[in-house]
Amino acid sequence: MPKSIYDRGLLKPDEVATLQRVFDEACRRRQAHPESVEARELALTLLALYNAGMVDEEMLTEAVGFRRLEPKSA
Repeated sequence: MPKSIYDRGLLKPDEVATLQRVFDEACRRRQAHPESVEARELALTLLALYNAGMVDEEMLTEAVGFRRLEPKSA
């Protein structure tokens, strides 16, 4: 019998929901469009942190949700 998708190391629905909430909040804080290059990099970072063991939603939000610094105009 084939293994379920969960046994193969894929994310469970509640994990996907958590990551989506963190991603949406980080995009909002950074003022990044969800389909931008910045958002793609954010998603990769978020997944890497999650896979490394940072699974707490609040910690993930703080880790990736900082707002980028805007360059100062001269």
